[in-house]
Amino acid sequence: MERDDDQGIGVEAAIKQLGRSAFVMVGGAGSKHAMQEIKADNSVLKATVVYPSDMSASAVKLARLVAQNKGMGDLVGQDLPSSVTLFSATVTNENVDKYLPGAFS
Repeated sequence: MERDDDQGIGVEAAIKQLGRSAFVMVGGAGSKHAMQEIKADNSVLKATVVYPSDMSASAVKLARLVAQNKGMGDLVGQDLPSSVTLFSATVTNENVDKYLPGAFS
């Protein structure tokens, strides 16, 4: 089951209240609550995905290039790519301490 960290708090509470353990949850956003749950390793929440902090800036720059009908100088061709994939770290119990300081409350 995948869910946004903030939106999944209710789902997580319902699963705990029902005493269900057959679920594995993966969040998205990298909230402090989610990372603390992952670190404690006592719930169905086993991972979250951290959105890159520069994602919005990259989107604005690409939109500007599209609006100006320009290409990207670092690419061999002049056409803009049809999609851009940015790195998103998957936070698990093994690496949560690395990402916990940057988590949001």
